[in-house]
Amino acid sequence: MNKIGFIVDMGEITQASDLRAWAEFAVENGIDGLELLYDSRKNPVFDADLIREGVAGLPVEICACGYWWANTLAEGEEGEKVARNMESFLSMVHAVNCKIAFFNAGEFESGNTLVNVAHLKQKYLYYHNRAREMGITVSCYIGHGGNFINRRHILSRVLEEIPEFNLKLDPVGIMRNLKDDPYEIIKLYGDRCVHFHVKDITRYGCDGFEIEPPVGLGDLRWNMMMGLLYHHRYNGYIVIEPHGPLFGKTENKKTHILLSKKHIEQFMVR
Repeated sequence: MNKIGFIVDMGEITQASDLRAWAEFAVENGIDGLELLYDSRKNPVFDADLIREGVAGLPVEICACGYWWANTLAEGEEGEKVARNMESFLSMVHAVNCKIAFFNAGEFESGNTLVNVAHLKQKYLYYHNRAREMGITVSCYIGHGGNFINRRHILSRVLEEIPEFNLKLDPVGIMRNLKDDPYEIIKLYGDRCVHFHVKDITRYGCDGFEIEPPVGLGDLRWNMMMGLLYHHRYNGYIVIEPHGPLFGKTENKKTHILLSKKHIEQFMVR
């Protein structure tokens, strides 16, 4: 566990020079990789040529690609569209020599865990095997809208029923989307984690006050978090995710990334 990356929102990238600017920033600041975020709600284009041109000649790798919000368990016309996009997405991941891809677990029938797990098993194993042929490891994120894995008992059932199921974990996401303790979830299921996001959170007072500061400036105990990852022998990237109404803005992302890197790398051998 010795590599740091950060997320680039591909919805903000219109040409190769936009991506190159982020790649050059990474190199200048000793950051190893870029994770590319694709939002299915914005009809993304999976352009491998743009990516290759954007990082050409620079010592930075595409460490992961995420395809968000697409309901992989949908049927009918929507399901056919998601399937086509997933094939295009995985082909792009392969073309840019990226080894990690993650996507939405989706939801087939609201509130029906047994049915959802059965459909997920079929879909996930298809993408798992398809990606493995290309040298890609796939995983799913948990929670968020349109994702039936939104409580611990459901996550546990999925992991029991699908031994090949891998996780993309995010401590703040666990708090928000599972309504659960991130240390406990990582303690229990960290051995299934193949990709890890970091951002922080501060909740204070009785008025619902909540902010998302850079890593190390919020409530989370990163020494314990990283210790749990070491316990599980996690050997993937630690990816910084600038997020929220302040640091989610493009003009503030670099500050978030640099402050987060300064804190998190004290727990890493680089």
